Amino acid sequence: MAGAVPTASSTMAKETTNYARLCRLLVDVGTQALRDTFNAIHPPANMHTILARNKATLQPLRARKIINPTQWGKLFPAIPSSVSSASFDITLLMVLLRNICGLAAPATGWDSLPAVTDVTLEADIARIKYFRNTVYAHAEHASVDDATFNTYWCQIRDALVRLGGVAYRAAVDNLEIECMDPYVEEHYKELLQQWKNDEDNIKDELKEMKTLIDSNIKNLTKKIDNLVTSTVISKEETGEEGELYSDI
Repeated sequence: MAGAVPTASSTMAKETTNYARLCRLLVDVGTQALRDTFNAIHPPANMHTILARNKATLQPLRARKIINPTQWGKLFPAIPSSVSSASFDITLLMVLLRNICGLAAPATGWDSLPAVTDVTLEADIARIKYFRNTVYAHAEHASVDDATFNTYWCQIRDALVRLGGVAYRAAVDNLEIECMDPYVEEHYKELLQQWKNDEDNIKDELKEMKTLIDSNIKNLTKKIDNLVTSTVISKEETGEEGELYSDI
């Protein structure tokens, strides 16, 4: 019926779909754009050679659990020449782009929204991650109103087009109007959550590692202080304090 006023339920359904569309945009198109960016820097034909050359850089990331065992297996399969970026998930692509592609962090860092005027490659990579976090902030209600959706969509689309080329504009525009059934919506919500969880796990591991390192440094410093104090007392008691200071 023309001019019908949207009901609360229809509005809620639309806003739920808005959230799912943003999830799909970031997961599907975002992953491909980052993969294309990575491939442009490191051509697929030489991938196994490039990864072998950077193995020393990647091994500490593995040790710190920034790269998990499954991802490591994709980077260094039993048959090295079979490696393909097509198997790299979006979290791994982010790690590789930041660590073995010679890219410098944007002025605002990798985890913040770059200035509007900063349209460098690095800034657009950071934007994808930033909007992942921003969209995921709506996960509790899994809904995004139309005004917010339009703002997010345009900014994400522009970053993707700059990263992947003008062909991405048509793909993004089609996704904006493509029909999405409830199963598909739920699938992409879960994928975005998994992406967020993967990076949160990395952050937790790094925090634990930093806490352990800080604790070890503190204990070592305390042992050194105790050792110095004991040495000074011992030398004062034996009248050898002159010898102690003669070595400084």
